[in-house]
Amino acid sequence: MRNLIMCLNLAAVLTYGAERVTLTGKVTDNLGKPIEDATVMVYHAGVKVGYSAYCPSCYVDCGKRTVTDGTGSFTIKSLAPDLWFELLVVRDGYTPTFIKKVDPSRGPAETAALSRRGVVDDPDRVVRGRVVDSSGQPVRAAVVEADGIYAPPADSLWYGTIEGLEPVAVTNPKGEFELAYSKKATGMVLRVEARTMATKVVAAPTGAERTTITVSEGALVRGRLLNHGKPVAGAELGLIPRNTGGFSSKFKISGDPYSEIRIGTQDDGSFVITNVPAPVGWYIYGKMESIAALGATDHMKCATVRDGEEVDVGDIEIHPGHRLRGKVTLSDGNSVADGMRVTVTSENGTGDSQTVLIGPDGHFEFVSLPTGDYQIFASVRGYKSGANQDAATTVDRDIDNFTIKLDRMVRR
Repeated sequence: MRNLIMCLNLAAVLTYGAERVTLTGKVTDNLGKPIEDATVMVYHAGVKVGYSAYCPSCYVDCGKRTVTDGTGSFTIKSLAPDLWFELLVVRDGYTPTFIKKVDPSRGPAETAALSRRGVVDDPDRVVRGRVVDSSGQPVRAAVVEADGIYAPPADSLWYGTIEGLEPVAVTNPKGEFELAYSKKATGMVLRVEARTMATKVVAAPTGAERTTITVSEGALVRGRLLNHGKPVAGAELGLIPRNTGGFSSKFKISGDPYSEIRIGTQDDGSFVITNVPAPVGWYIYGKMESIAALGATDHMKCATVRDGEEVDVGDIEIHPGHRLRGKVTLSDGNSVADGMRVTVTSENGTGDSQTVLIGPDGHFEFVSLPTGDYQIFASVRGYKSGANQDAATTVDRDIDNFTIKLDRMVRR
């Protein structure tokens, strides 16, 4: 059979509303025929100017995805204008393909090709699965990501980017999928996401048999964000498990290994988060970078108990936060180059963060930090934290003299 190629031609247009950008594109085969139901997702991101050591998969826009329509076209809206993006394109029966460093504000990106996926004959290298709903009906176009892999010796569990491991698959009309590894393994940790369904995280063994994974609608969480009693529109809230947990080497789950869920507020300050996994205990909070100009919120506890449940957390009030001013100094006395950044990350269980640019004189400032413990990390190209440098602090008042000392990296 002739090898079919899916070509991805990206065209980007700048959207000026709220200074966000929109990425559009089209997926076709090698004959120019549109390909429907190809999934296009934002996989990684990075800053266009300067340097940042911030996790490339931790940016707010990472995880945004869409599906091509009958003309092969797709649109991903409301992307940060100061970031570049790495996209992942997947379609059942084809090998996933990455599109590197797409800048939506600079027009079309280079064409990518998605080729037919070969058959994996060794059952010890592949996880085969089938995704169904609570009625046992197959779920098509569900995205299945490999978060980790169990591999010899002793069924060691490895997380992160693993060479030779297919990162993602999409279920076919029968709800079936396959994810392969270049070496023998005993299983994988899978994250399953389907439209109108709650995310499901499971461990599945390799082998010839298919593992059935059942997804359900989940619960609904609603509430309202207020500032001095007035609704706040266009802000972002986060919802994250209080006990994020994980998997052991025995395929056993502990806690609730779900990622943060983000949602924006409507004109009346209200928000509705659908398809929330249950039963799970959660923290809900205003994202620092979203509401810093207004203040801060505390992280509120809530819980989802069962599918179909509606949880109303009521009003979340914005209150004054704290200021953290400081200076980055370099051990060799040099000035900090343009575009360098400092990130402050909360240790209150949410992992929420703010990132700001460092001024030419090394000064930086965070505003509206909620009371709590924080880690502060400076990203300056060619430098690292000095010996015995304590980058942790408690913020329970305004701080104006926080110092971060960085040493020049020694090349070996």
